[in-house]
Amino acid sequence: MPDALAPLLSRAATWFDRAAAAGWIDAANRARLDAVEHATPADLFHEPGSRPLVVAFFGGTGVGKSSLLNRVAGQALARTGVERPTSREVTVYLHEAVRLAELPTHLPVERTQVVRHSAARWRDVAWLDAPDVDSVEQDNRALALAWLAHVDLVCYVVSPERYRDDAGWRVLRRRQHRHGWLFVMNRSDEGDPTQADDFARILREAGFERPALVSTCCVEPAPDSARDEFNRLVETVDALRSARGVEALERVGLRARLADLHAALRAAMLPLGGDADWQRLDIAAARAAGQAVETILAGTEYALRGVAARFATGDSGPLARLSKTIGGLRTAAPADAPTGHPAVVDAALVGELWDDWSQAKVAACADAIEIETRKLGLAAAPVRRAIEQHAGRVGDEVRSAVHDGLRAALARPGTALTRGLRRVTGFLMAFLPALALLWVAYAAVRGFYAAAHGGAAFLGGAFAVHSVLLVVIAWAVPWLTDRLLRPSLEAAALRGLRGGLRVGLDGARDALLAGVAGARAEAAELRRECERLAADVSAAREAPPALDVAPFVAPASTAAAH
Repeated sequence: MPDALAPLLSRAATWFDRAAAAGWIDAANRARLDAVEHATPADLFHEPGSRPLVVAFFGGTGVGKSSLLNRVAGQALARTGVERPTSREVTVYLHEAVRLAELPTHLPVERTQVVRHSAARWRDVAWLDAPDVDSVEQDNRALALAWLAHVDLVCYVVSPERYRDDAGWRVLRRRQHRHGWLFVMNRSDEGDPTQADDFARILREAGFERPALVSTCCVEPAPDSARDEFNRLVETVDALRSARGVEALERVGLRARLADLHAALRAAMLPLGGDADWQRLDIAAARAAGQAVETILAGTEYALRGVAARFATGDSGPLARLSKTIGGLRTAAPADAPTGHPAVVDAALVGELWDDWSQAKVAACADAIEIETRKLGLAAAPVRRAIEQHAGRVGDEVRSAVHDGLRAALARPGTALTRGLRRVTGFLMAFLPALALLWVAYAAVRGFYAAAHGGAAFLGGAFAVHSVLLVVIAWAVPWLTDRLLRPSLEAAALRGLRGGLRVGLDGARDALLAGVAGARAEAAELRRECERLAADVSAAREAPPALDVAPFVAPASTAAAH
């Protein structure tokens, strides 16, 4: 594997593992990464840094691939014909000084024939004769395609009668930007010279702007004519077998692999979304959560009133309380009722203010957010997981807030004005009777003094009655006023329940939205990492080749179109 590819693939695998573990990408995204081709020509050799150029004859049945390899070797390496061993195996023609590495598992040793030679000319070239790529036997075609990943230069061989509709060409065309290509019209002596021109036109339409095309003959000995360009074939390979040529063609394959990796990264970023997608989701989530809060508030109003009614003392208002007070003070003072005791409060709230209906509304809110997430093309699983972390605690949080609100309301019922006035009436209930008693005492002493000196009669029963009435009135007026000002515990409880429920639901709403925000932050971090990795992949793709091999390569964009 080229040095530039291995670390990028490793980083990508680590990122994909993280994103998959968090639920942001699915198996299809991971499959795109796994589909990036790891195999390279360097995998075949013990010393990849000084490896030979790998040239392979590929083509359909009976086009003369083995005959061409025999001409390269100057001897019969492979038998020719329709049924021959090389239709089912790969022949590798290799210099004796080149050490092969252990073949990858997808290249079976039992179907590989290695032929050694000592020709100095081909010291830096490894020639391959592959099975027929249009073979009806799936194993043969699979073997040919498996070797393609380890080839620098594909010598694609056709014949005059099969070049226009070649099933093998349709298979190999999907790989046209992954290798260097040298096209061979073999058996040209059996066809018309214009067929080579027609084949060149087809290649240009397929994306090869200047296809490297040679015509050769298959008869032995080869005729000495302009229609046999076998020497051009070997000279072309000669020109590419240098270290710069190997590096340039290796870079062709590397660019294709990097393009696949870049496409896999870009596809994996789609479920992460962009800022605009998350802004729309934030708006939709806030709307769904707000609707859920208002629905629950409206739906629990009846339950709130029922709980608050437990704190009622039977008097419905100031006039009624005045009437009942004057009529006999038949009811106990509300302030003396032990309604603020924790046991009473807990008993009033358990299971009544937050039931299955309320929890179902929270679940419906989570469903609405998840549906909107899917509509926007974002990964729904992490968002749903972040929401459910808070949704399960909504009931407890709301109950706690309602408890707090109720206790606070019962501890300080009424308004600030009424509480202030009641402080005044409380003071007057003690002050006015005391003042009246002082006045009565003063009047009694003064009358007794006057009577003792013979100036007047002693105080009588009328004075006593009037004194009692004065003291009673001095106490009764502020006491009745205090009774009128005393707030209803039912109203205070209802206000506390409503406020606590609102606080609890608002807190739950904020927690749900915080869950969405947390998912957004996680997605943004993963996206930034992926974008940095994709930028590094793009930079690696842009490195120029060591040698101009444009005539042997189809542009990647054109290849992708096919």
